[in-house]
Amino acid sequence: MTGAGIVVIFDFDKTIIDCDSDNWVVDELGATQLFHQLLPTMPWNSLMDRMMKEVHSQGTTTEDIVAVLKRTPIHPRIIQAIKSAQALG
Repeated sequence: MTGAGIVVIFDFDKTIIDCDSDNWVVDELGATQLFHQLLPTMPWNSLMDRMMKEVHSQGTTTEDIVAVLKRTPIHPRIIQAIKSAQALG
């Protein structure tokens, strides 16, 4: 049996990207006010499901959401961290 090797684990929100992805999408799609209205009334996953249904009903497409996600700020040190991990095999 060979040695264990290196395992690198990253969380997505506030690690790979420099924000919370759910909040980023809600804010960028202009749904912040509704989000804050509904936040105290339902659990997170239900809230996010409701938010996505709401923005879709207002004409937002999946492509619009993808475009917002492509603008998500990457944490300034993550690219080098990933490249370093790759270099180590």
